[in-house]
This record gives sequence, structure tokens and C-alpha cells, in this order.
Amino acid sequence: MLITGFAAGPGDVNCYLVANGPGAAALVIDPGDEAVATLEYFFAANGLTPAAVLLTHGHASHAASAFDLGVAWDIPTYLHPADRCLLAELGAEQPEMVVDVHDGDDVSVADIVVAVDHTPGHTAGSVVFRLTADTDEGPVPVVFSGDTLLNTGLGVGDGCGGDPEQQQQQLRSVATKLMVLDDRTVVLPGHGPSTTIGACRRSNPKLQEI
Repeated sequence: MLITGFAAGPGDVNCYLVANGPGAAALVIDPGDEAVATLEYFFAANGLTPAAVLLTHGHASHAASAFDLGVAWDIPTYLHPADRCLLAELGAEQPEMVVDVHDGDDVSVADIVVAVDHTPGHTAGSVVFRLTADTDEGPVPVVFSGDTLLNTGLGVGDGCGGDPEQQQQQLRSVATKLMVLDDRTVVLPGHGPSTTIGACRRSNPKLQEI
């Protein structure tokens, strides 16, 4: 399986590409500001055809390129319905085809099955996406955590920096949806470097509150 990512835009938001290999259809996760040119490079370099956009949440910094991708490739955007209102920040650049995802859903696109976990806190409609990657060392669990869980903390937004109730909601989401995963699960966050659930459990200072 091919999984690659890059940081784009003023907020250095991580955008990810997932495909079963070169020449395959691909999923694009969190294409934020200024992501299109780099995505087109990866498409061309690997012979990929984008099949869908998956958004971990609706903040413009994570979703700004969804419209351009949707129009250019005629592909849908998957998002939790509680975050549809956040796409209003994009104005006329909102994705044209939006498909709702809910807790417990399995999204099957491009011969890839992605599990959806609703993790409210950072935003009301935040989700994480889980899949199993086939590697030379065998299957590896992977979670795209958006701003729900970062390498050294939690994502801040929509009051999460100062609203104690929202902070606690996010911690509950992390505890019930992410800390129950295998320690070797690779975490690909919305900002910063990748990590694992085990490493987060040991060294993420925010998780000491759980």
C-alpha cells in the first residue's frame, strides 16, 4: 500500500494520499490550503487517479482544496454532518458533492476500506479514519487522527484552547476511540510528525489527564 503525505498552507496542515499502489485509484485526506499543486505532482509521479476526499473535520485549513479536487476530478468529499456548517467558511469554494459519514461507518472507495470513528471535541464533527496497510513486514494498523490527536498534544480549535467542557469531550474521544487501539498503530496526525499509539500513551503530556 502507498501512503504518503506532505504539509501545506500557512498552518502546515498534513495532507495524505492513500492507494493500493502506483497506478491505482487514491484517497486524499485533508487537502488544505495550497495542496493542489503538490497533489497533482504525486498523482502524475505515481500514476494515481483520485477517487475521493476524506476530511477529518471541516476547518478550512484542512478542507480548502476539496472543491478544486472535486471539480477537476468529479469526486465526492466525505465528512461528518456536524461539520458541514464549517464548510461555509469556504464560501463558493465548498465541495459540491458531500457524503455524510457517521461513527462506525466503513467507507469503501478505491478498493480500500476505511473505518470511521466520531471523535467530537476539536470540532463537533471531528472523525478519525482507520485502515490496515499491507507492508513488507505484514499488516500494520494506521489511523489518520486529524486534530483529535497530535504527536505531543491535542489539536486546538473551536474553543478547545479554553473551553474546559470541550477539552474534556476531546479527551473522552481520545480515550474511547484511540487509546483502545494497539500500541503499534501508526498515528498520522493533522500537524507535525507521525507517531504511534504506544508512543502517545507514554509521552504525550495531554494524555496524562486520561
